[in-house]
Amino acid sequence: MFETLTITLREGIEAALVIGIILAYLGKTGKQALKKYVYAGITAAVAGSIATALAIQALMAEWSEFMEGLMFFIAAFFLATMLFWMHRTSKHIKQDIEAGVESVFNKWQALGVLALTFFMIYREGAEVVLFLSAMAKEASFSTVLEGAAGLALAVVFGYLFIKGSLRMNLGRFFKITGVMLAVIIFQLIIGGIHEWSEVGIINLSQTGMSIIGPLVKESASIVFTGIMLGFLVLLFVMVPWKQVNTEGIEGIEKRKVLGAMRKERNKKIAVGIVAAFLILAFASAQISTLPAGVDPKPEKVSVTGNEVRIPAASASDGNLHKYVCDMQNHPANCSMHGSDGKANARILSITRSDGSAAVAYDACALCGAAGYVQEGEQLICKRCGAPINPDTIGEAGGCNPIPLLYNVEGNEIVIQTKDIGEKADLFK
Repeated sequence: MFETLTITLREGIEAALVIGIILAYLGKTGKQALKKYVYAGITAAVAGSIATALAIQALMAEWSEFMEGLMFFIAAFFLATMLFWMHRTSKHIKQDIEAGVESVFNKWQALGVLALTFFMIYREGAEVVLFLSAMAKEASFSTVLEGAAGLALAVVFGYLFIKGSLRMNLGRFFKITGVMLAVIIFQLIIGGIHEWSEVGIINLSQTGMSIIGPLVKESASIVFTGIMLGFLVLLFVMVPWKQVNTEGIEGIEKRKVLGAMRKERNKKIAVGIVAAFLILAFASAQISTLPAGVDPKPEKVSVTGNEVRIPAASASDGNLHKYVCDMQNHPANCSMHGSDGKANARILSITRSDGSAAVAYDACALCGAAGYVQEGEQLICKRCGAPINPDTIGEAGGCNPIPLLYNVEGNEIVIQTKDIGEKADLFK
């Protein structure tokens, strides 16, 4: 939440600055007739951004997990380069853009103005598209509202900026939103690492997954939301939208102006403090209502000969079940206790959407024997928070439970102890 609003607001304001400076320069130099090419460039840039979004979505549909990770990294790269570019040019952006307009005057005039506007605005639009594509897996109606709100605020800013009634402290604005973008870039990089670790492109140790995992869980997302809200409050408190010029004002009048400024500042600080407490309460309430996940106590099963038999009915109620060897009734050198007898292998079962039983180890290749909890109809890895669709149990790779061979015989699930023993040492 609010990452989308931050991106669209900041990118929209940068685009509005570009458009405002170009239009102001054309008016100042008597080139009013060229303004229509600025609007044409804006239209082409918006169309190009939409086309880019459609192309990215088509690619993601072909190779979703890989593409999701790729979009995270690409979005993080472009946001980082944009952040660096704005840091370097924010002090003289007006002069740079005016110099660009002046250079196209000497070449193609109309075509040059259109091309300059297109590339300057398309860059902003492409960055928004890349970010939204990276977050597409979490897209919702609220995300659309956030994006629309950010763009609407940016349009209002652009209108007031062009009309000359807005004198925002751009230095403070870009500093604060720069820190906000740094938080978003961090989230994107973490998300990309997590996605690519699931498809095996990045190989993380169990320690690495235990570090990355908490940062991609829903509770972490709520904390990041609270941080972003806090920065929005900081923007409200620290960025004056109108700067008062006290030059030429002396005596009582100057004191009145300065007093009014202090009064306004104190009001904003008071509102900011109240908002900070509300944000803290909001984040705490959201985290407290998150489902903790159901982690059932393992049921004890007996090893008979070379087999473990589990009642099929226990895996057909839609709930997660776990099983361990009955320590009071197991043969010597039981395979469920690993090669040296010190392990205690756990087996899980849950119902697939077609009603069949899905059986696997309560462990994965990435996170080891951390195991899973059930939230709704999904399994959630206890170490990295990856959601697992029960229908995919039996498929190797990523954070999916390690497959385990089994057969259904009548009313029982039958597993050979030698098959259980293959990965039992994971549970030491």
